[in-house]
Amino acid sequence: MNLPNITIPIDGKLRKLSVEHVQLDFLVTDEDNPRIGLFKDNQPKNNLTGEEIRYAIMNKSPDAYFKLKDAVHNNRGIINPIWIEPINAGKYRVIEGNTRVLIYQDLNNQEPNEQQWKSIIAYILPQGVNEDEKNFIRLQAHLRGTNDWDAYEKAKYLFKLSKEDYWPLSKIEKQTKLNKHEIEQNIQAYEIMQNQYLPTHPEPNEVSKFSYFVEYVKDKKLQKAMEKNAFQINNFCDWVGDKNKIPTGQDVRHLRDILEDKNATESFISKGYEESMLVLSYSKPDITNPFYRDIERVVEKLKELTAFEMNEIANEAEGGKLRMIKELAKWSKTILSHIEDRK
Repeated sequence: MNLPNITIPIDGKLRKLSVEHVQLDFLVTDEDNPRIGLFKDNQPKNNLTGEEIRYAIMNKSPDAYFKLKDAVHNNRGIINPIWIEPINAGKYRVIEGNTRVLIYQDLNNQEPNEQQWKSIIAYILPQGVNEDEKNFIRLQAHLRGTNDWDAYEKAKYLFKLSKEDYWPLSKIEKQTKLNKHEIEQNIQAYEIMQNQYLPTHPEPNEVSKFSYFVEYVKDKKLQKAMEKNAFQINNFCDWVGDKNKIPTGQDVRHLRDILEDKNATESFISKGYEESMLVLSYSKPDITNPFYRDIERVVEKLKELTAFEMNEIANEAEGGKLRMIKELAKWSKTILSHIEDRK
């Protein structure tokens, strides 16, 4: 059953779409899907087969894939239509919704007599939709929607839009939840990881360390401390690759404190992160105490709140987030007042 046509704006242009239940046999998964960009980049050829695309998507995050599959199966279908574009010979390329198409294919194989898995509801784009409009659809579905890409994928896509598609930062800012500064940080962190780290650490799971590089880019004092100690970005990359040096992404935040202390720096280089933090526990106990480290993390998160997120908090129906922030402010003010009275 086909549904009435609709007209909606896509990247500022009104486009007339048809909404149809499309047979799975007519759909071609997208080898340029940003979710599998790293997999494609690591292949010794330019084009991927359908099976290779399936392998890349399913193995990107198997747990997430099978959880979504269970949800689709339990619901007996999807709620949000996928997005497709006509290509040739009655075929369509999936612009957004590749994972859901694979799930339908799996369920159709498992339950071949169930009609709901034979076709999938889709928005069909008209002929002539350009790359900017396709990028807009992906951004709305992932960077502004509820189905986020992981941090590395997001940064890779921001890099593509800025450096390859030549989108101005002002346009990217309008289409995402990110401000200009955050976009620049993500792109810079991606470039460092892509050019400096991954060539010597090519294992696919290494991209999970993207947060290390975001923390590095954000911390200008860390960069100055490294320069003062004659360390360079290749040293940082070596430390990221060694769990004894930097166990987690959050630990990058304490690297500056380590490098600003001569004894801690020597301990870090010779023995690693934990020993250097032990040295700091004597000279700067506030840095190593779990309570004060939690305070530091909260402060950093508050600093990172975007205007978009603050608007969300202000307009939240139940006000749970705002209530927690008010509670934090209330007790911070109370404790500070007691401390000041003791001076």
